[in-house]
Amino acid sequence: MTERSIRPTLTIVIPALNEEEAIGGTIARCLAARGGIKEEAGLDAVEIIVVSDGSTDRTADIAGSYEDVKVIVFQKNRGYGAAIKEGWRQGEGSLLGFLDADGTCDPQYFGMMCRVAMEESADVVLGARLGPESRMPRIRRLGNRCYAFLLGLLCGRQVSDTAIGMRVVSRTSLRWLYPLPDGLHFTPSMSARALLNDLRLIEVPMTYEERIGRSKLSV
Repeated sequence: MTERSIRPTLTIVIPALNEEEAIGGTIARCLAARGGIKEEAGLDAVEIIVVSDGSTDRTADIAGSYEDVKVIVFQKNRGYGAAIKEGWRQGEGSLLGFLDADGTCDPQYFGMMCRVAMEESADVVLGARLGPESRMPRIRRLGNRCYAFLLGLLCGRQVSDTAIGMRVVSRTSLRWLYPLPDGLHFTPSMSARALLNDLRLIEVPMTYEERIGRSKLSV
């Protein structure tokens, strides 16, 4: 078996619900970052999948205009988590990532996250957005910290950012992470299952920008 045939691959899923203002820029950044991600992590390939989750605007059309991007279209809204899980199901990567479509996270961090996942044999690698330069709104920052504190009390292990929408997961770890919900609570539920099942979860610091367009979250 050649070295090339055993090098890992990454599937990046971008779940998108009415993100016509941001989706083009997010896809373009992912495509531009692919070379750097592959080089930093020693990957064979980076696959990009956009899942339009019942969008009623031009999200799917814009995504479909990019070459080397697979587009999955849900005719009706099925939920943030459902979109990610379907992208992972149809993807081919041994490493599975996802990235919010709103432009808040930089896809270049996937290189570091994949490298950490392989070097540290991590089940889940997630970014930590709560540094001093983070542009996360105060109410979301407070809610994130409160949930992280409660989860730490329950599990005996601390995670600073439990709900970040940019992660890398080993495909072999899905057996311990599933089932996961279809809605927006997909990410904190994943953090909880990883900690409760004593999986290896590692955080890496990253920047966080203000989103483009209207947020789907509510207090």
